[in-house]
Amino acid sequence: MRLKSNPILIILIVLILSCKNQNKENGSSSHQQYEIAEKDNQGIEKDKIIEQLQGKWKEIEYPYRTAEFEESTVKFVEEGTQYNPKFEKFEVAENCQFDNNNIRDLKPNDVILTLPETARCEKLMVSNDTLTLSGFSTNTNEDYTIIYLKAN
Repeated sequence: MRLKSNPILIILIVLILSCKNQNKENGSSSHQQYEIAEKDNQGIEKDKIIEQLQGKWKEIEYPYRTAEFEESTVKFVEEGTQYNPKFEKFEVAENCQFDNNNIRDLKPNDVILTLPETARCEKLMVSNDTLTLSGFSTNTNEDYTIIYLKAN
């Protein structure tokens, strides 16, 4: 009888040990996945982007349209508007916090310029001396892109 119980005991021990090893492997795998996710979700470099935005920008297709960034405020100027332009607060974010229908197809690396006073958002891209604002126009039912160059 003793010989018959040993193989069963050995099989039981092997199964228990293999389950423990599998749990250790799964734990390290999920830890690696967490580290990768953490690296991917480090977020956008808001301070760097805000620093790049500082100053005056002129639209290349319509030079009377400008954007002027001062610290955490921005003033958009264009001809023919009813109100005098004024500086308003802006934020750089990874998504739009408002119910806004002018942004579609957001990708994980997209940067959003958020204007809380007017509950408006635009996709934002800054590269060297070029500022690009883009989105979707519900009036024309088309995507739009406004390109500004840094004014000297």
